[in-house]
Formats: sequence, C-alpha cells, structure tokens
Amino acid sequence: MNWIRHKSRSVFFKIFLSFLAIILLFGLFYMVIFQLFKNSFQKEIIDTNQRAIHDTTERFTNQFSRLQVLMFDIYNQSNLIGFNNQLRHQAGYNVNYLKAREVMIQMRSDIYNPLFFLEDTLIYFREHNFVLSKSGSSDASYMFNRSYTSPMYPYSFWNSYEGEQESFTLLPADTYQISNELTEKKLMPYVYRQPDSPYEVIGLIDIDKAAQSFFGESDDRAFAILNAKGKVLYALGSLNQEELPSFEAGQKAVLKDGTYYLMETGAEGLTYVSAVPYSHVSSQLNRLTGGLLLIFCLSLGVALAASYFFSRRLHKPVKQILTTVLNRASNSPVPDTGSITEYDLIQNRIQELFREKEEIRDRMNKHKSVLTSYSYISQLKSINMDISEWEDFLSDDGSFIVVLYHIRFRMNPVYELPLHTDQAVRHMLEHIHLITAERYPGSHTFQIEKNEIVSIFKREEATHLEELLQEIRDVLNEEKELFLVTIAISSQVSDSSEFNQAYHQVKGLTAQAQLLEESQIVTKQRVLPTTVNLSPSQEKGLLDALQAGSEDRCLQIIDQALEAMQRKEAGIAQFRFFADSVAAKIMGYLEMAQIDKNALHSLKQWSTRIAECHCLSDYQGVFRQLIEASCALIRKKKDTGEEPLIAMFMKIIHNQYAEDLSLDYLSAKLNLSSAYLSVYIKEKTGLNFSDHLLGIRMNKAKELLACTDLTVNEISQRVGYLNITSFNRTFKKAAGMTPGAYRRQHVVQTHASSS
Repeated sequence: MNWIRHKSRSVFFKIFLSFLAIILLFGLFYMVIFQLFKNSFQKEIIDTNQRAIHDTTERFTNQFSRLQVLMFDIYNQSNLIGFNNQLRHQAGYNVNYLKAREVMIQMRSDIYNPLFFLEDTLIYFREHNFVLSKSGSSDASYMFNRSYTSPMYPYSFWNSYEGEQESFTLLPADTYQISNELTEKKLMPYVYRQPDSPYEVIGLIDIDKAAQSFFGESDDRAFAILNAKGKVLYALGSLNQEELPSFEAGQKAVLKDGTYYLMETGAEGLTYVSAVPYSHVSSQLNRLTGGLLLIFCLSLGVALAASYFFSRRLHKPVKQILTTVLNRASNSPVPDTGSITEYDLIQNRIQELFREKEEIRDRMNKHKSVLTSYSYISQLKSINMDISEWEDFLSDDGSFIVVLYHIRFRMNPVYELPLHTDQAVRHMLEHIHLITAERYPGSHTFQIEKNEIVSIFKREEATHLEELLQEIRDVLNEEKELFLVTIAISSQVSDSSEFNQAYHQVKGLTAQAQLLEESQIVTKQRVLPTTVNLSPSQEKGLLDALQAGSEDRCLQIIDQALEAMQRKEAGIAQFRFFADSVAAKIMGYLEMAQIDKNALHSLKQWSTRIAECHCLSDYQGVFRQLIEASCALIRKKKDTGEEPLIAMFMKIIHNQYAEDLSLDYLSAKLNLSSAYLSVYIKEKTGLNFSDHLLGIRMNKAKELLACTDLTVNEISQRVGYLNITSFNRTFKKAAGMTPGAYRRQHVVQTHASSS
C-alpha cells in the first residue's frame, strides 16, 4: 500500500491521470453527438435529394422558357416570314434563297450557344416538303430519314403530325442517328406551331447533356420527366413507366420497393421524378457510421499513446534533475513533503544550488581564468583576413579589369557529373583561383552568383591576361561534354565605385556570346541579328502545321529558324528569347484549342525546360518533345467538330458586334497576326471579316426594326454605328432600301399575312 501511495503522488501518475480524465470526457461528449447526428442524418439525405430535384425542376423550367423565347423569335424572323411568302406565292426559280441563308446564319448563333443545349433547330415547311437546319436546307424526307433518323420520329410521323392545342409541344425523347456526325444521341423534339401555320419550328434538345448538367451524373440515381398526362418523356438511368408510384395530393416523396421516389411539378405542367434507392441512403449512413467509429477508435488510441508519451516526457527530465541533485548533495536534509514527491525534493535542494553558484561567482571575480583568455584569443584569430585585403584592393587608386566566368551545365551530358553542380562550381572556383593567384598574386577570385565566378585584376599586372584566360578556357574545354563556360572581359575600370558598372558590362557580354558547344572568350560587344522571331510566313506555316497535327512540318520550320539564327551568329539571350516566344505561341494555340488542362500542365513542363538549353541540340531536343506531345493532343482533339479558331472568332463577333471591332483587335485577342487571321477567316468561311461583321449588324438591325419601336438612331447605335448617316447608307446598300422603308414594308407584310 505504501508503494501504491508513493507512486500515486508522482508527476507521471498525476499527469497521466489528468489526460485520461480529459479523454474520457471528450469520448462521452463524442458518443452523445454521434448518436444525435446518426438519428438526423437519414432525414438529411432525403431532404438533400428533395432539394436536388427541386433545383433540377427550376433549371429545366427556366431552360424550356428560354427555348420558347428562342423558338418564338425564330418563328417570327422577318427573313423567315418573307421567305415563306415567296415560297407560297412565287415559282421556285423566283424565290430569294438568300433570305433562307440569313435565317440559317441566325439559327447557328443560337444553336452553338451552349446554354440552350440544342443539337439543331429545324424549320419544316410541310406544304413544300422543305426543311431548313443549321447545316443547310434539304428535302424533308431526306432530313428526317437520313440526316436525323429516329425510329419514333420518321418522315411519315412529321408529315402527318397535327400537334396539340398548345403552341409549344414537348415530345418524348428518342435515340437519333445523326448522319453528319456518324453518332447517336438521345434528342427531345420541342415543337412550336401556330394553328393553320404553313411552317413549324422543331428544336432538337440534347436532353442527355441537359439532364447531366441540371441533375448531375450518378450511378445509382435515376431521373425522369413526365408530361401533364403522366407519360414519361425522358428517363435517365433505369426508370420506366411501370415502376413509377402514384403520388397523393401534396405528397412529394414515396418509398416503393426499396426506392425513394421524389417528385416536383414545374410551372409549365411537367413533372420531374428522381429515384434514389434506399441502399443509396443506407450505404451513406453505414459509411458515415463506420468512418466515424474508426476515427473515434483511432483518436482514442492516439490520445492514449500521446498521453503516455507526454507524461513520460514530463516525468523523465524531472527524474534526471533529481538524480543529479541527489548525487551532488546526498547528505542534505529532507524537506517537508508536499503534494508531489519530485517537486518536494527539488525544493529541498534549491538553496544548496544557490549557495554553490555564489561561491563560483566569487572565485571567478578574484582570479583570471587561463582557459577564458585562450578562448578570446582563438576567436580573434578566426576572423577572415581576406575582407581587409579586399578593402585594401578597392581603396587603391589603380585601375582594374573584371573577368566573369558564366557556367552553364549541359542538359544531357555524355556521362553523369561526378559532383553536385554547387560543388562543381566550387571546385572550378578553387582551380581558377590557384591559376590566377600564381600568375597574378594581387588578383582576387570569388563566386558572386550560383553559376558565376568573378576575377579582378590590377591593370598593371594583367599585361598577358588573354593568354592566361586562353589557358583556363582550354582546361575548361576538356569537360565541355559536362558544362560550357563563357568568359567575358570588361574594359578598364579606373575606380572601385565603377565595379557595379563593369559587372553589368560583362553580364551583357555573356548574353551576346554565340551558341557554341565549347567554352569561349568574349572581349567586346558585337553586332547581333536584328530579328529573332518567326517570319509571318513561318508563323502561318507553324500554326497551320499545328492545326493539322503535322509534327514533322512543325519541327522543320523551327529547325530552319534555329539554324538560320546559328548562321547569323545570334547571341545566347536571343536564342532564349526566340525559344520562349515560339513556346508561348504553341501553348497559346493549345489553350485556344481547348486542350485538357492536365495535358497542358504536362506540356508546360517541357516549355520550362527551355531555361536548361545551352546549345543548338538542346533547343532542338526540347522542341521535338514539345511538338510531338502537342501534335498528338491536337490530332486527338481534331475529330471533335468545328475549328476552335473559327468558333472563337464567331463567338466574339456575335457577342461584341455593337462595339468598335477591328481586325487588329481580334488578332491581338487571338494572338495571331492580322494578315494571317484575315486569310484564315476567308479560307475557312468563304467570307472576310468585314462581311461577317456587316451581316451580323444588318440582321440585328432588321430584327430591331421589325420587332421594336426604337428609333432608327437608337438602332444604329445598338448595332455599332455612331453615325446615323453611315448606318442609313450601309443599310440601304445591304437591304436595297432605307431603314424606314424596311420597317414600313415589314408592317404591311405582317398585316397581309395575318389577314
């Protein structure tokens, strides 16, 4: 019992007991919180899925509202109305098909808008068996039996389709075979047709993409859209008409056959149903329970181990102090006991330690310690005397010359460097110092940067300096397979205050050095080539080759440019500038082509290796790796559809037609030259930049004249014309009549068609 009572008063026991009490308290608190959380977690999962179907319903409702506005605008386009009137009242060869082309151009801008999730928009002239689409016009039977083929919606269906009483009708989704893309997609037709109308607008919605965007992707959840009659229009996942339960009035969640069915009704009368298996809910609950229990057990184990560890660590130093004190004063009287045994013993010995300290201090004040004196002398001797020599050197009135050794380690050495680069530079420093100090004792050599060594010579001593540097260069050239050194010599400097100027001078000389595969000496500035960029034809050829994924052609252009710079004896800095510029153009094109970001990140690692290139073969090797990887990504991306440059161009002019757009602005935004961009647009689209911009502005002006009450002056400003005279002249040239006459004609045609 005495042993137990003695141990219970120790530091270790009391600290460890305190830790255990805290662990127990937090463990109980954790268990209570866990039980409460577990009870409410299942309900939270159901509420989360209910909110998800509610959000999905709102998104689809807004999406169908946007499509209704879009289809209404297409249906009432002035060009479409005029084209329909010509079809009805004129012979085929008298019909102005340019109006149909304007309609298709306007449709494309809407179809390519990712917010609408449209695969295509079809304008079906049933009386004339004629269809307009984003890709052109065709016979209706060809369009519905070949271009967009569906078992549910063949040509016979659309030929006999009468529609519902409503203007907008959403039909069930079906799988379409798209001949232009040689792919299959699930599309949902959305039909807008007025009673007794000669044509109808059919929007083909990419419903899978819309559902994945609004509802999300999940392996175990399902989703369905039902019309007002309860018929399934679209289903995502394994969900069919027979599995759906019946919902009572006001009921939004039903558990049937181990599956939660969550329902939400949209404003347009459609019903949206989400099916979540109960196993999905229970699996999340089980994962949470198992994870939290595992965390709790691990936390408990870590807490116990940490408690024992920290208790031992607090106890051990105290025990050591006690051992030391007891060994030094074993005959000291035992102090009164307190609450902790160890601290009581320390308190009993503290006075003795103070007395010993006072005795030692008195002895030190009375006697000089030989050991202390020796220590002070040793410290004085350790001061670096080279600093004073350097100060004497700079304070001398004589002139001097600065020599810079710029060291560049090869990217792919013939054999492995036996030392680390820092150690190799240090060895070179010692070697150069030995050679220069032996020939010129008054010189100084030191390392100024990670890969730079500087030697300073008195002018009167450096009479044969170039001979010495030739010897050093020959020695360094023996290791040219491992590193290359550029030795630059400054002009004579008359005062130490000009050292910084001399240093920058030799730095500039090293940048002008030629790209040779050997060490070299540079003594003066030279005339460098004026241009170190790709010529316009080379830039066009490089971008064309990149677009085609032709790595051989890309490398041929870059190699020709590098070899030309080599022949012109371009400087090292110019090679670096050229390589960085070409790499930036390549990366810019890949970003414009919307290459995957992870792939771009790996390519940037190659472009950053340009900083490690120190000879022509290094640059050629890095560009080969960069071009091969880039062309592989471009070839992989090439089959995905429209040219990325044209897509970006069309997006800019459709969104910014009202601004002061110019070819120079677009070329700067797309990182291309104006001449190349102009030729590229004409080649790919058949129209030049100004024709595209004029067409968009005139179409928008016609739309505003036909559908709004804005004045002609206001319309001219909205479509990018600050001068109304210029707008009137341009509009009359494009439409054959003034804006006012066009508005009056449209009013007359509208009244005529309605009557």
